[in-house]
Amino acid sequence: MQIVRELIERYLPGHSNEFIIEAIPPENGHDTYELDASDGKIILRGNNAGSVSAALGWYIKYTMNANISWCGKRIPVFEKGKLPMPKPYRRVIEQEFRVYMNYCTHSYSAAWWNWDRWEYEIDMMALNGINMPLAITGTESVWYATLIDLGFTDEEARDFLAGPAFLAWQLMTNLEHHGGPLPMSWIKSHEELGKKILERELAFGMKPIQQGYSGFVPNLMKKKFPEGKFLTKKTWNNIGVTTEIDPLDPLFKKIGTAFMRNQKKIFGTYGYYACDPFHEGEPPVDGTEYLNNVGKTISELYASFDEKYTWVMQAWSIREDIVKAVSPEHLLILDLDCQFPVWHDGYWGYKYIVGRLHNFGARMSSLHGDMHLAASNGFNKAKNYAPAACGTGLFMEGIGQNPAFYDLSLEMLTRSDSVNPYEWVEKYIERRYGVSGRQAENAKKAWKLLLDHVYVPNTDYTERGTVLCTRPCLRLRGTGPQDSFEIHYDNRILLDVIALLRSVPSETEGLTYDINDFCRQLLSNYAQKLYAKVSSSYIEKRFDEFKKYKDEFLELLDDIDKMLASRPEWTIQKWISDARALGTTPEEKDLYEYNARIQITIWGNEQNSLLFDYAWKEWSGLIGSYHKPRWKKFFDMLEEKADEGFDYPAYEDTLRVFENRIVWHADKFYEELGNWEVAWVNDKTPIELPKVDPNFVFEMVDKYKDKI
Repeated sequence: MQIVRELIERYLPGHSNEFIIEAIPPENGHDTYELDASDGKIILRGNNAGSVSAALGWYIKYTMNANISWCGKRIPVFEKGKLPMPKPYRRVIEQEFRVYMNYCTHSYSAAWWNWDRWEYEIDMMALNGINMPLAITGTESVWYATLIDLGFTDEEARDFLAGPAFLAWQLMTNLEHHGGPLPMSWIKSHEELGKKILERELAFGMKPIQQGYSGFVPNLMKKKFPEGKFLTKKTWNNIGVTTEIDPLDPLFKKIGTAFMRNQKKIFGTYGYYACDPFHEGEPPVDGTEYLNNVGKTISELYASFDEKYTWVMQAWSIREDIVKAVSPEHLLILDLDCQFPVWHDGYWGYKYIVGRLHNFGARMSSLHGDMHLAASNGFNKAKNYAPAACGTGLFMEGIGQNPAFYDLSLEMLTRSDSVNPYEWVEKYIERRYGVSGRQAENAKKAWKLLLDHVYVPNTDYTERGTVLCTRPCLRLRGTGPQDSFEIHYDNRILLDVIALLRSVPSETEGLTYDINDFCRQLLSNYAQKLYAKVSSSYIEKRFDEFKKYKDEFLELLDDIDKMLASRPEWTIQKWISDARALGTTPEEKDLYEYNARIQITIWGNEQNSLLFDYAWKEWSGLIGSYHKPRWKKFFDMLEEKADEGFDYPAYEDTLRVFENRIVWHADKFYEELGNWEVAWVNDKTPIELPKVDPNFVFEMVDKYKDKI
């Protein structure tokens, strides 16, 4: 198992010869691993490379007391021959499949990843026992080859393909072209990247989920094949209509076969194909018979290509009549948020994955997640209700936040038991901060506060909105869809947490990240409290107070923008730099920057976006160059209306609202604001990064603590 020795060298360089790797059989068909020690050697045993890698991950985590994370890692350094010996340990992994990633993760978090970053992510998968990742990187090359085969020109094929920041939604059949056209250099480079990703995942014994075919075609296909029966779908969030070929039309099999053949030619195929007919849309024909035929036709397509196929279907837009047309041995359902079995009669006996959907839009603004629920083992609970549960999964739309929640959730993917979250977090403190005993007492007190008040029940699903990134309005409604402004704890608890953690005698990456993150959340929460004063003073016509509070609010935005610059991953500069780095020409670099900018702001079309601020980020440079100017324009307008004697609060209540937010071009002000936002998205002027001392974060806590 050379792949495991290479993994050891990446995380414990120079120590791979201190490990013995042995093969053992699975127990009752379940992946199995063991840890042991003999004659100064660490023994890793497993039934395949993935199981042995999971054994290594458990050793690193619980024998070395190390922490590998997206948000700061800590791996103790030992002299050669001095690695700690593990106690004998054996785990039989009851979950057949441990699934990882949502389509959206690939665009919200991984849009600009190079091989080095992908290698780190695959390593994390392997160390945590994940064996079924969504592997769609480079699928744009499959689409390109398929369209060329069907008579499209190079320009037509690339014009259909979405930009890099939106490819995930194209694969989910929601849109075409948005952010495009896609350069040929991207198609070629990501074909190669996709091959490397698949090669590495397969080497670890993983079962990658690849793209299937559900009938999605370019709008132009109707002109290329006028004899076909095409279905025009309603626009998805105002981003233009899309087209599907009726699965019952013979052309469906022709296109689908070409797609699957090209995927096999380019990447190889490995048995698991993601396919979600009518995703976030409606079928063109009602009734059981039509949907049943859709399920049969898609199954027949896969069977003609791969007789051992497994159709992987999200429960997000699941339809019983399609499901029941598929043989149970050929279908795997992904329950993204661990609730759908209740709604769908236990998935009618079909195999399903018990998932967690903790984050939307890779939003960076909210400490949340029910760590008590995560620790209780949802897999066992789901099995009791719907026994066909056969695995676990993490389906967050974005990563890089709430590291403790994810450390626990990743661990629970392969556990059969529950854990006590308070006992678990004590070990987490030692692994992440490198302290134990009396030195860890204040860290334990801090995390007890967090478990008692922050990471509590009913905080698992969606983020709390942030006034910092909300499109300006007088009465706060929502930053993006599916959020709220409820703060479920007393903000002064974070003051206590910060004070306790500052006293911990440690300087690990993890501790530094956590303190900064809690400081960020503290001031973000305070901004909401301060804005309530801004809003109420204006509504109640206390205009002198309004001017005072709005100036304080704008000053707070400046302070937060500067404070966030202390973490490179919290800057828009890194996001844009990573995007531009993948361009091979100035034009490509500009296109990728456009994609980077629009995804985290307008998101949708520039004329009438419904998804604006869906993927908000509390990032340095973004607050200073985009969110603060929006608020200033809004305050200037309010002052003008006050001077005119105009009753703006009453007027705002008459403006059209969609999904709890005032619509894009609700009136003249919002139309002009929209024009400014579009100009910002299309701008290529470098955004200056504030210069900040690492201690600035504590200066800000001291500055505002009495107002919290």
